[in-house]
Amino acid sequence: MGGKTKQAPRTKNNAKPSSSSRTAELLGSSTPIFVGFSAQADGGGLVPFAPGFASAEQMPDSFDSAISPQTQIILRKLSKKDPLTKKKALQELHERIEQSDVESLKNILPLWPKYYLNLASDPEHNVRELTQTVLQLLMSKCKKAMAPYLKLLVPVWLGSRFDTYAPAASIAGQSFKDTFAGNANRTREVCLHCQLEILEYATRNLTFHTAATLSIGKSLTPEDAEQKYQRVVISSLKLLSFFLDKTAQTEDLSQVKEGFATLVAHQKFWSYAKHKVPPIKAAWFECIYHVLQSVALLEVISLQKSQLITLCFQFIDDADPVGAPHIWGCVLLLQNNYEDWSVPLNIRKALLPKLSSLLRNGFNRNAQAICPNLLPFLSKITQKSLQDVDLFEFYQRFFVDLKLAITEKFDPPLSKADCTIIHKSYFECLRFLMQQINNNKEREQRESDFANELLQNNILEPISGLLKSDSAHVNNFFQHTSALVAFWDRQIKHKLDNGGLYAHLLNQFWTRIFELVTQDLAAEEVDDQLLSHVLLLVQDLHMANPSLESPSVKFAEELGEKLAINEPTTPVKKAQEAAAFIHKELKQLVVKLVRICLDKASGIGKASSSSRYIEQVRTLTKMFNDVEFYKSLTDRGELCGALDRFVFLLGHLNNEASESVVEIVFEILPLLEAKQRFDYIEKTLMKLQQHRVQNLLLHRLLSYPLCIEPAIRQMLSSADTCGVIARIAEEVVVDNDREKLNLLHKCFFQTDTGDILINAGTVDKILLAMCEPLKQPVTDEMVEVCGSFIAQIMPVICSNDNSSLGVRQQIFLKLYKFSLEHRPEHYLSEDTLWEITTCWQDALSSKDIEIDDDMLKNCAEIVEDLAKTKDLKADNLDGMAEAMAKFVMCSTENIEDEEKRLARIDATIAAILKSPLKTSEKVQQFENHVVLLEALNGSVTAGVPFEKGSLDKDEIFPLIQRSTLNFSTLHKLVYKFPPTQATNDPEDELTEDYCDPNADVLNKWSEPLIAELIQCIRVAGAAEGWLEVSELPTAAEEQVLILLDKVHSFMGNSSELVGIVKERLQLAAVLQPSVVGCRLLGYLTHCPQYAAFEESATILLHEDLAESLVTQGSLNTYVMALQYLLPKLSQKALSLNSAIMRTEPPEIWIKAAVFRALLVNNFEAEINEQTDRNIIVSAVQFLTGIGEQQAGQKDLLHYNVELSNQQYESVLNTVEFIKLLTEVLNRFPYELCIKNWDAIRIGLSSWVLTVSKSITNFNDPKTCLFVVAVYQLFAALIEFVRSEKQKSSTELLKNVIDEWDSLFAKEVNVVLFKTYYQLTQEPSIEPGFHACYEAMLERLTPTLELLDYSFVYGFCKSNSNITLDHLCNFLFKQLYSSQHSVRLSAVHALRQLTPHFVADDIELNEKQSESLDATATIAKWHFLNRFEDYLTRYDALIRKYLDEFTFKLTELVDLKPINRHDALTYLFLWDCIINACAKSPVALRAVYTNWLNDNKYEENFLHFLFRAMPVDILKNHGAKVYSNGVYKEITWSQLKDRQLPLERYVCHLYTEVLRKLPAVVRRWWNTTQSRQKNFVDNLTTNYVSSLICTEELKAIANRKEKHENMQVTVHSSTREVLAVYAIDEARMELVITLAPNYPLGAVKVECGKQIGGRASSRNVGMQLTILLTHQNGTIYDGLTMWKNNLDKKFEGVEECYVCYTVIHQDTCQLPKLTCKTCKKKFHGPCLYKWFTTSSKSTCPICRNVF
Repeated sequence: MGGKTKQAPRTKNNAKPSSSSRTAELLGSSTPIFVGFSAQADGGGLVPFAPGFASAEQMPDSFDSAISPQTQIILRKLSKKDPLTKKKALQELHERIEQSDVESLKNILPLWPKYYLNLASDPEHNVRELTQTVLQLLMSKCKKAMAPYLKLLVPVWLGSRFDTYAPAASIAGQSFKDTFAGNANRTREVCLHCQLEILEYATRNLTFHTAATLSIGKSLTPEDAEQKYQRVVISSLKLLSFFLDKTAQTEDLSQVKEGFATLVAHQKFWSYAKHKVPPIKAAWFECIYHVLQSVALLEVISLQKSQLITLCFQFIDDADPVGAPHIWGCVLLLQNNYEDWSVPLNIRKALLPKLSSLLRNGFNRNAQAICPNLLPFLSKITQKSLQDVDLFEFYQRFFVDLKLAITEKFDPPLSKADCTIIHKSYFECLRFLMQQINNNKEREQRESDFANELLQNNILEPISGLLKSDSAHVNNFFQHTSALVAFWDRQIKHKLDNGGLYAHLLNQFWTRIFELVTQDLAAEEVDDQLLSHVLLLVQDLHMANPSLESPSVKFAEELGEKLAINEPTTPVKKAQEAAAFIHKELKQLVVKLVRICLDKASGIGKASSSSRYIEQVRTLTKMFNDVEFYKSLTDRGELCGALDRFVFLLGHLNNEASESVVEIVFEILPLLEAKQRFDYIEKTLMKLQQHRVQNLLLHRLLSYPLCIEPAIRQMLSSADTCGVIARIAEEVVVDNDREKLNLLHKCFFQTDTGDILINAGTVDKILLAMCEPLKQPVTDEMVEVCGSFIAQIMPVICSNDNSSLGVRQQIFLKLYKFSLEHRPEHYLSEDTLWEITTCWQDALSSKDIEIDDDMLKNCAEIVEDLAKTKDLKADNLDGMAEAMAKFVMCSTENIEDEEKRLARIDATIAAILKSPLKTSEKVQQFENHVVLLEALNGSVTAGVPFEKGSLDKDEIFPLIQRSTLNFSTLHKLVYKFPPTQATNDPEDELTEDYCDPNADVLNKWSEPLIAELIQCIRVAGAAEGWLEVSELPTAAEEQVLILLDKVHSFMGNSSELVGIVKERLQLAAVLQPSVVGCRLLGYLTHCPQYAAFEESATILLHEDLAESLVTQGSLNTYVMALQYLLPKLSQKALSLNSAIMRTEPPEIWIKAAVFRALLVNNFEAEINEQTDRNIIVSAVQFLTGIGEQQAGQKDLLHYNVELSNQQYESVLNTVEFIKLLTEVLNRFPYELCIKNWDAIRIGLSSWVLTVSKSITNFNDPKTCLFVVAVYQLFAALIEFVRSEKQKSSTELLKNVIDEWDSLFAKEVNVVLFKTYYQLTQEPSIEPGFHACYEAMLERLTPTLELLDYSFVYGFCKSNSNITLDHLCNFLFKQLYSSQHSVRLSAVHALRQLTPHFVADDIELNEKQSESLDATATIAKWHFLNRFEDYLTRYDALIRKYLDEFTFKLTELVDLKPINRHDALTYLFLWDCIINACAKSPVALRAVYTNWLNDNKYEENFLHFLFRAMPVDILKNHGAKVYSNGVYKEITWSQLKDRQLPLERYVCHLYTEVLRKLPAVVRRWWNTTQSRQKNFVDNLTTNYVSSLICTEELKAIANRKEKHENMQVTVHSSTREVLAVYAIDEARMELVITLAPNYPLGAVKVECGKQIGGRASSRNVGMQLTILLTHQNGTIYDGLTMWKNNLDKKFEGVEECYVCYTVIHQDTCQLPKLTCKTCKKKFHGPCLYKWFTTSSKSTCPICRNVF
C-alpha cells in the first residue's frame, strides 16, 4: 500500500533468525548416546553431557497439556539467552509456585532438573541466586514428590553450595539443610544414594569439560566462559571433598573407589594441583586431603604416591591463605601414612630451601594456617628421613630460620595474631627438642652441647636484643621464655631432669640474665624502653606459669615418647604452682634492680628522670614485700634505713612518683614495732613540707585502720596538721581535685561517740574555704561540688560542737542565700540544690541553727539584695518565694506556744518582706503614673485628682519584682489546696508517705499580712494597666504576668482570707476611691462566686457593682470601674435604662464618661436598632446643654485660660466633654446641629489658645490630658472636613466648612504647630515623666499628619521667631528622636513642606537662568542645601559600617549588627532628599542632583544601602534565589509600623532611588571598582530591574493624558517603547529598549523614519540617549522632552549652537542669551560651560567678545 518495506526479523551473530523449534529439532536428531566409564580410558569417548543432565539446547519444544499455558510461557522464557528475560521468568515462576498447589506442581517436576542444570551454572549471578530460590521453594512445597528426581538434582544442588557468589551458595546450602533436616546421617544417606551421579558429574566436569564445551550454544565472551568453567571446576572439587567427608565412615565404598580410580588415573586431574587460579589449586588440595584421610581410598591413591608427595612438598611454601592449610594437612597425612615419605624427595635441594624461605619470610604472612603444623611436622623428622642431611644440622638450620621470623622486621609489620602463633610454635618446637634431648638417657655430649647452644642462640641472644629493641615481639617472647624456664624448674622439682640438663640450662639462663640486666642498667643514661623491657621480663618471670601450653597440644612425658597428640577437648585450668626460682634467683635479681633504680633516682636532679625509676621500683616492690626483702635494699640491712632511703626521694619527685614512694613507705611501716612506727610518722613523715606528699600522708592517716589509733588522732589535732588541711580546702575550690575532696570527706568520719577526726578550728577553716564558690558570681562546676560537700557534712558539724557557732551561722546564711539565688542550671543539678536547701531547713528544724533578731536581719538583707537583681526569671522568683516560705515555717516550727509562734511568724514575715523598693509612697506614685498613662491612652478617666504622674522607669521594675516576690511568698504561706477527690482506684489510696499539702498553711492572718496582700494586689492592678499601655521589655512583661497569675490564683482560692480581702477591696473603692482600686474590682471575677459562670462572670459582676455603688452614691467609683469592665461586657449591656442614667451627678465628666461608654457599648456592632437612636439624641442633647451652660458660665469649658490655676475636677469636666464631642464627631457627625458645630469651631479656636498658654506646664496631669483631648478633636474635625470636600454635602455643612476654612483653619493650624514646636523643641521634662511625655506625643503625632503645612510654611516665612531655617533645623533634629512617631511626623512634615520649598527654588532658578552665574548662585540657596549640615552629621553615624563591607562575600560572615536608630535617622533624611528631587521639575532636579554629585553624598548612601541589605540576598546576589518582594514599595502605613525590619526599608529605598534618581545611581555605579560594579549589577539585575521595568512600562501604558503629534506604544515582553512623532506628512519613529540591568545600564535608542535624513536621525538618537542616561527621570519624561524639542523646532525656534537642541536637557529652557554680533542664541548653562572650558569669553560662533 505504499508503506515501508517490512524488515527481516532481528538476528544476532547468525545468518538466520533464531527459532527455538528449529534448534530443538537439530539437537533432538544429534544427541549422542551416553557411554559409561567403562567405555573410555582417557576420556576420549565421553559425550558432552551425562544422562539426565540436559543442556539448554535440549529444552523441550512442547509441554504436557496438564501444564498451564502461563507456566509454559514462563518455562520457554527460561530457555532464552537474555539474562534479564531469565531473571524475570524465574521471578514469575517463583510467584507461580507460591500460588500453586502440590498437585499442579507435580506436572513441572519432570522438566525442572533440565532447567536447573542449565540455570545453576548461568554466568549471571542473579540468575543463579533466583534459581536456588525457586528450588528452595519447590523442595519446601513438594517434599517427597521430588524424590524421583533427586539423583538428577543432587550433584548440581550440592555443587551449588560452593558457588563463588555467596548469596546463591547460601540459599543452596540452606535449602539442602532444610530438606534433610540438617541431620548428618540423612546427608550421608543422600550422598550414598546419589554417589554414582555425584562422581560422574564431578568426573565429567574435571576431566572432559573445558571452557568451550561448557558454553556450547551460548553467546558468551571468552572471559565469561572461562569464569563459568573455573566456577564449575571449583564447585566440583569441593563437591568431592564434601562427599568424601560425609561418607568417610561408610564401610562399603567399592563404587566410590572405582569412580576415584578412574578420576585419579586421568592426567588432567593432576594438572589442577599446579593451576594458576589459587582457588582451584586450594580446592584440589582440599580434595586430596580428604582422600588421604580415607583409609579405603589410600590404596587408590597409592599408585600416584610419588607424584602426590612431590606435589605436596613442592608447594610447602605456598602463600595462599586458603590453600596453605590443605597443603600442610596433606604433608602431615603423607608423613603419617607413609614411612617412606621422603624417598621421592631430594631433602637438601627440594625441601630445605623451601622450608627456609617459608620460615625466614614469616610464613608468607600465613602463620595462622601453617604454624600449628610445625610441631607435628618436626616430630616426624628423623635422621633416616633426612637422607644425607645431619639431623642436628637440620635442627640448627630450622631454628635459625624460625628465629629470623621473630627477630627480623617486616614491612609492613606482621599482625598481632601472626606474632602470637609464631612465638607459640617457636617455643613448642624448642621445648619438644629439649625434651627429646633430656629424655635420652644415653645422650652424647654433642646433644647436651646442642641444647646449650639452643639456649644461648635461640633464647638468651634474642632476649639481649629485645631488651633494647622496640620490636612487637618483646611481650610474647618474654612470656614464652618465662613459661619455658618455669617448665624446666618444675621438671627439676619433679625429678625428671635426666643428667642435670635442665639445672645446667637454668644456671646458664640466670647467669646470663644477671649479666644482661646489670650491664645495661649500669650505663649513665638508661632509656625508658630498656627500663620497661627489663621490668616486663622480670614480671613475666615472676608470673611464670609452667603449664602455659596449647590447649590442643600435650607433651607425653610418662613414656618418654614426645609425640604431639591432638586433644580438641577444652583444657581444665589448674591452680598455678609457683616456680622455685622466684624466691631465689628472681628475688636476688629484683633486689639488685631496686637498688640500681634507687641509686639512679637518688643521683639525678631532675624530678622527671627520677620518677621513671621510681615507677619501676614500685612495680618491683609489689612482687616481694617481706622484711628480708626490704632489709636487703640497704647495706645496713635495717628497715629504718630502707625507710630513710625512700623518704629521701620524696623531696625531688613528681606527684605520681611521690604517691608510689608513699605506698612503699606505708608497706614498710607495718613491719616496724608500733611505738617505732608512730614515732617515725610523727617525727619524720609529718615534718615533710611538700604539699603533694602532705596530701598523700594525710590520706593514709585518715584511712582505716590508722585513723582509729589514738596516736594518729593526736597527730591530726596538731596545729601543723590543721594548717595542711586548711590549705587543702583552699586548693580544692580552685582546682576541684577529687583526691583532695575525698581527703576532706575523710576528715569528717564520725566515731561511735559522734566525734570527728579533726578539731573545731580545722572544721571552721574548711567550711569557710568551701563556702567561697557559693558567694561568687562566677558559676562553674565548683558550685555544685562545694555545695554538695557542705550539705553532706552539715549534720556532722552541727553535732557535738564540732564547729564554732559563728561559723555555723555564716554557713547557714550562705546556704540560705544560695537557695534563694540559684535554680538548676548546667553548672548546678537539681539534686545538689535540693541537698543544699534541705540542709539549712533541717538545721532550722533541729534547732542546730536558731534565728535571733540579728540572724533575721541578716536573712532579710539577703532577700533585699537579691530582690534588687534585674534578671530574676519566673523560676528564680518562685524558687526564692518557696525558700522564703520554708524559712518562715522552719524557723518557727519548734515554738510550742501558739501565740508566740504566730507572733514570731508575723515578725519574720514583716522582716523579710519589708523593702525600700516597695513603700506606700512608691506604690501610690506608680498608681498615679499608670493612671495618667491610661488616661492619655483614652482607656479610662482619671477621676481622682492627683498632682504628679512622674515615676522613673528604673523604679517601676524593682517595685513590681519585689511585689511579685512578696506576694508569691505569702501565696505559698496562705494558699489552701482543694481537698483530694475520693476515688475507688486503689492506686490513689493514701499511704504512710503521704504529705498533706496544707500542713504548713497559715490558718490565722494578722492585719499586717492582709495589708501586704492588698498592697501587692494594688501593685498588680497598676502593673496590668502599665502592661496594656506600654511596650515593655520581655523581662518586665514576664514579671507582670507572673504577678497577675499569682493574684488571679489567690483570688480563686476558697480560703476565708480571700473573702476578707474581697471585702477590703470593695470597702476601699467606696471610702477611699482611686482609679486603680476601681480596676481591682474587676479581679472579683476570679472569686469562686463569679468564676463558675466563666464568660458571664463580668456581666454578673457589673450588675452587682451597678446596684451597690449607684445605690451608695459612689458614682465616680462606678464609672471608673465600668470603664475597666467595658471591653469584657457584651454589646448593649448598657442602656438608657441603666441605674446610672437615672442619676444627675453634679460633675460633667461623670455624665460625659457614661455617654461615651454607652456609645462604645452600643455602636460597635455591625447592625443597630432604631431605638439606639435615642442614645445618640440623648448624647447630643447633653452636649447642647453643656454648650448653653458655657454661654452663661464663661470659664465652664476653659476657653482661653491658663490651666495651672484651674481646679483638677473642672479641667476634667472639660476634657471629658471634649472627648465626648470627639466621639460623636467620629461616629455621628450628621446628627450635630449648628449649635454643636459652633461649639466645636469656637471651642477649638479658644481651646488652642488655652493649650498655647498652658503648654509650658505640660508636666501637670490635667494640662497634658487637656492638650491631648484638643488635638484629637482637631484631628476628628479635619478628617471629617476632608472627607466632606470629596463628596456633595448639605448646605449647613458647606457653610460650616467654608466658615472654618476662612475664619478658623489658619490660626488653629498655626497655633497647634507652634504648641507642638514649643513642646518638643527643648522640653523641660520632670524626672520620671518621660514615659508620660512620650505617651502624650504618641497621641499628638497622628494629628500633626492632618495639619495644613501651607499655613505653617507661610507663617514661618514671615515670622522672625520661627523662621524657615528654624523650622528645617527643628524637623531635622526630630529625625534623630528616640520616639518613632516623632521621627515619622518630622518625615511627614518635610514631605508636606517640600512642594513649598521647591516652588521657591523654581522661582529663583528661573530668575537666575538667564545669568551665567546661575549655577553658582542656586547652589548656595536651594532647598537641599539646608540638608548639608545634617547629612554630614548623620553620615558619621553610619560610616563605621561601610568599612566592614567592601563587596566581598567573605565579609558577610563577620558583619556586626547595625544600630537601628542611627541607621533610620540617616535613611529618613535621604528619604526626604529623594522625595524633594522627585517633586521638583526636571530643571531643578538637575540642580539638586548636581549638588549631591559635587559633594559625593550619594556614594556613602548607596554603599550603606548594600551594607544594610539582607545577608541572604547579598550572599545570593548572583542568582534570584529569594523573592524580590522585599524590594517593593513601602506604603506610609507600613512605614509607621515600629516593627518594620530595617532591611525591608533599605531595599525599598534602593528601589526608590533607582526609580526616581536613576542617573545618580548610574553615575556612582560607573565609577566603582570592578568587583563592586559586578556585585551591584548582578543584584540589581536579579532582584530590582524587573520591578522597575514593569512599573515604568505599565505607567507609560496607563498614562491617560495624550500628547499632540506623538503616540507611544509599549511592548512589555521585550521591554520596548515605540514612540511615533507625526506632523502633517512627516513622521519620526523611536524605539527605546531597556537593558536587563535597567536603570543601571544605558537604554538603547534606535531611530526609524526620521525628518531630516540620516545625520539628523543619528543626532536625535544620541541626544535622547544622553538625556535618558544623564537625566534623573522616567522614560516618559525623556520622550516628553524629545517631543517638545521637535515642537519648538517646527515652530521655528532656533536651537542652541552649543548643544544643538532647542530645549536644554537640564534646565528645560529655550536659548535666550543672544550674541550682539552674530545674533545667535544660546542656553545659559551651555554658554557658561563654553566659557569655563575654553577659558575665553568669546562667542562660540563669531568669536567676538560676548
